[in-house]
Amino acid sequence: MINENELEAMAENFRGSGKTFAEFLAEFLKDKVIEIYLGDSYEEVSTEQISVSYPAVFCGKIVSAYRECLVISTIYVDKKRVVKPGKLVFINERAIRALSEVSEDSFLEDMFLRSKESLKVLKSFKV
Repeated sequence: MINENELEAMAENFRGSGKTFAEFLAEFLKDKVIEIYLGDSYEEVSTEQISVSYPAVFCGKIVSAYRECLVISTIYVDKKRVVKPGKLVFINERAIRALSEVSEDSFLEDMFLRSKESLKVLKSFKV
């Protein structure tokens, strides 16, 4: 899992290096399983009163980066609905809205909150 202290130390090492955000991600999260949100919806479900949008993400392992391009070995679903690994995706770092390491505890979708829930977040950070 991503450690805040390790992240700070690596960010400090990157300051002034001229390396890009994609290169930072590639070094810090190399071989970690991640999910990347680019701002698109996978599905939108609407009823008369409610509309729910489900964020679309790429999932896979970071392979490398070249300047602003992040290279990911993704997981995809084939025509028979079988999950398969190994499709390379090249993402411009400017397209990334959010990125997180995959864990069994939570997903990026779980972190999209309503404004009303911000007080719960505030309380959870108070120690």
